[in-house]
Amino acid sequence: MAFGQDVNTTYDFSKADRILSLGSDFLASSPKTLRYARDYAAKRREIESTGISVNAEPKMSRLYVVESTPTITGANADHRFSVKPSEIEAIAQGVAGASIVRAAGDIGRWLPAVAKDLQLHKGASIVIAGDEQPPIIHALAHAANNALGNVGKTVFYSDPLEANSVDQTQSLRELVADIDAGKLIC
Repeated sequence: MAFGQDVNTTYDFSKADRILSLGSDFLASSPKTLRYARDYAAKRREIESTGISVNAEPKMSRLYVVESTPTITGANADHRFSVKPSEIEAIAQGVAGASIVRAAGDIGRWLPAVAKDLQLHKGASIVIAGDEQPPIIHALAHAANNALGNVGKTVFYSDPLEANSVDQTQSLRELVADIDAGKLIC
């Protein structure tokens, strides 16, 4: 949806000072989980060991997790926000730079602070959408990463890993239809 074609997105958590997960359990259920968990942990250890930066401000990485179902990544978050699945799109829009439409309740209190923190760490942040999130959330996460200057620094795009990427659900529907029509013998 964001690029008009399938792309493979890779994240470099070893260079991210701020991470916003939009329903992504990248520490436990991603094809790249081991790499991401190792890089995330190494960055946390690196920052903890360096302590104070040159300008006397404490260095720290921060993980924000917005999710509707508890995850391992959420359990590791510095700030975890439990929201309804229908609220994730408004949050993604706010972070992507779209005008925040007076977010109601708790979201209106914390979303501007999270968006500002990400803005302060341009080129050293990641906005990641979960695999189960709808295409619009992924498109907004890509837009946010682009607006934050993360592309080419902490977020990388390449051609898809599958030579002929297909919609697995649609492919299964077609197979079942062919079986039902007697085109295939099982």
